Amino acid sequence: MKIYISADIEGIWGVVSKSHIMNTGKDYERGRKLMTDEVNIAVEEAFKNGAKEIILNDSHGSMDNIIIEQLHPKVKLISGQPKPLSMMEGIDNTFDGVMFIGYHPRSGSQNGIFDHTYSSRSIAEIKINDKSLGECGLNGRAAGYYGVPVIFLSGDTTVTKQAKEEIGDIETLAVKDSLSRYCAANLSRLELETKYREKIKAAFNNISKYPIISYDGEIKLEITFYSTVMADSAMLIPRVKREDDKSVSYISNDYMEIYKLFRVMISLARLDS
Repeated sequence: MKIYISADIEGIWGVVSKSHIMNTGKDYERGRKLMTDEVNIAVEEAFKNGAKEIILNDSHGSMDNIIIEQLHPKVKLISGQPKPLSMMEGIDNTFDGVMFIGYHPRSGSQNGIFDHTYSSRSIAEIKINDKSLGECGLNGRAAGYYGVPVIFLSGDTTVTKQAKEEIGDIETLAVKDSLSRYCAANLSRLELETKYREKIKAAFNNISKYPIISYDGEIKLEITFYSTVMADSAMLIPRVKREDDKSVSYISNDYMEIYKLFRVMISLARLDS
């Protein structure tokens, strides 16, 4: 069994402060270690439950956070940037399942740890066919494009609820209860390890039941930015339509085209942020 993992840092157990997640932060090395440790817990359980090969994509910020020398020795790591598929670099139709580790809620989520969608500086909301999605939903559809189900997600209490809405009835693990954007009540270390064992075992035992999200026909992407000038920049892309002062849209029959395009829009918006 071949498993793909996309790991972010904001939803990692114990990570609550901006100093944990920014490479200029005083506690960034602690954040990196916490991220690597939690991924190791997850992959160890995955191997115990039938995984034969695991590809891990470091999906936070500069995407070089995982401490490779401390990573489980059987895991292959994709690290660094830029990546053609960003948080889903390396995904294809050879995988049996996808796991999201350390994910966070979508932009605008109340009591969501580090809530944002791809860019906290520019994106207020992303919709696909009128459905508001965060990173788990957007990335889950990238997996679905290749016919691969998302089987497990970990993060805070808010994103684990959103994963059910955006992807479907997958296994989730809330490693912390978000009290505000920068505060959470974390599980004990013993609870963390116990729950990972339980949830990943359940995910692998039921791997054939999880939904694969794919599209037939027209797909509409709509992005609402934080400022009008960001929408102005997005309008430089052919076939992009202005919806209102801060929102633009784009229509395609190919989800991967949509996925790449919203990342181009974010890159353009960052130039004006």
